[in-house]
Amino acid sequence: MAAKDLVPVPDILAMRRVVAFSPHPDDNEIGAAGTLARLIEMGARVTWVVASDGAMGSFDSAEAAALVDTRRREQEEAMRLVGGSELEWLGFRDMTLAREEEALASRVHEVIRRLKPDLVMAPDPWCPYEAHPDHRTLGHVVATAAIMASFPLVHPEAGAPVDTPSVAFYATAWPNALVDVTGTFDRKVEAIRAHKSQFPDMQADLITFYLRTKAAELGAEAGVGLAEAFKVLSPFHLHFFPDAWQS
Repeated sequence: MAAKDLVPVPDILAMRRVVAFSPHPDDNEIGAAGTLARLIEMGARVTWVVASDGAMGSFDSAEAAALVDTRRREQEEAMRLVGGSELEWLGFRDMTLAREEEALASRVHEVIRRLKPDLVMAPDPWCPYEAHPDHRTLGHVVATAAIMASFPLVHPEAGAPVDTPSVAFYATAWPNALVDVTGTFDRKVEAIRAHKSQFPDMQADLITFYLRTKAAELGAEAGVGLAEAFKVLSPFHLHFFPDAWQS
């Protein structure tokens, strides 16, 4: 047995309480909506937690204030299409997560300790060439909060310690879990298209074509029609386990 196999990879679809952390409105949909829809169908409690308001997602500087309201409405509609109903906003300004990292960590700890998830999701902060600081920052914060959730002296203001959840990173370069989303992929596409302020028709066509092509590629690998990929890690993988990247 290889050293990397000493720690088993958790099963995403066995999780019953899931918190999906999104840097902006639309990231959960792009990265994981097919899987989140399946989890909801299977009776899991799934909560969307959106870290920022998405106010920078426009080429018109005069639109920022109005865009926040638009993106909230789009996020609510996208969640409805996926099948979810639990949505929380952390309230940070778009593009500020790196300089607000300590406050963000406190909020993420609070969410984990209050909701007590079996699994948390976030973008993979170690994805090569990921240039968006909000994605990198939130991914790191979620990973740290997961392994520190059970330590009472870490962010004591965030509540009583809880069992440490597993982590599933989407938008990952080193997936170790493929989830069959053949039956829920169309809902993923509808949810992405609900973010009309970010994806006008031509752009939505391009991104959903890419995502469907990738899902078919992953599905062929998994022996299913369409699949989403994740790097799933237990708490043991996330500290002093250099084999985690190839687990």
